Amino acid sequence: MITPEKPAVDAKRAIRVKKRGNALGFWCFRMMFRFFGQKGTYLLLQFVATHYLIFDREAVVSTLSYIEKRFPRAGKIEKYWHVRRLFVNQGRQLIDRYVLARKSDYIKCHQVDTKETLETIQESDKGLVLLTSHIGNWQVALMHMGHLRKDISIVMRPEDNPAVRECLRLGSHEAKPVKMIDPQGHLGGALEIVQALNEGNIVCMMGDRSYGFDTLEVPFLGKPAYFPYGAFAVAAATESPVVALLTHKVSEREYIADVSNMWRPIYEDGQSKKEQLRGWLNNYIALLESFVEEHPYECFLFHNVWGSSKGSVR
Repeated sequence: MITPEKPAVDAKRAIRVKKRGNALGFWCFRMMFRFFGQKGTYLLLQFVATHYLIFDREAVVSTLSYIEKRFPRAGKIEKYWHVRRLFVNQGRQLIDRYVLARKSDYIKCHQVDTKETLETIQESDKGLVLLTSHIGNWQVALMHMGHLRKDISIVMRPEDNPAVRECLRLGSHEAKPVKMIDPQGHLGGALEIVQALNEGNIVCMMGDRSYGFDTLEVPFLGKPAYFPYGAFAVAAATESPVVALLTHKVSEREYIADVSNMWRPIYEDGQSKKEQLRGWLNNYIALLESFVEEHPYECFLFHNVWGSSKGSVR
């Protein structure tokens, strides 16, 4: 029997990610949830967040890049209070994803959309780019999209922490199995993305992770920041619409998923393609800015998009 060779990973797109969490830690959370429920598990997060605040310098520094822009008048102690609160909120949403992967009816997700968006998703023969970000809990919304008549692919680095992958069962929810497209693969998975869109399927792409691809400088929270424009470029090339997905946790067992913002990127002759891409990207970033202004503790960027190193993800 001949075993096919695995495709080589492009070194330029290799992503260094610090592994956090282990099997023992997730076992503790499982036991807490089994015996004390969601509230008891949330309580444990208070101690975990304090641990990371004290001992994980890298996590704190990466979070401060956002906190200092979102709360520019905060003093030093207040900034660390914001960081800790952000850690707690992220932990709660990770727990929600774990619970939902095992109890599909435990977490409710209400959609805020428009008739045009639903008709585009359900009835169009064209593919659709679902633009997600590390803001809110897009995984929860995706788990509630089992009613859609389109297959779903996610452009996402395979989770390199086995404990996290097993706990959250990424990409294996029963309601809507999804295909993973590795951005570290050949041409960043571009061929697979185009193929999926040409077949009329949904492709989820991160709007705030460049994975080594080109970025454009756009204003975000009052400072120049670098965001990738690849989602709009591939959408324009395949004549596919782009729908932004934003989620907000409104209670312990409820989320709101907003898919009401849609663009139809089509290049116009006589204008620079890059400047047209910048216009669509600016609209998307303005949407993110409005969201974090209203929900500051649901922004989980955890990397410096304002840094001078374009395309780098730490």
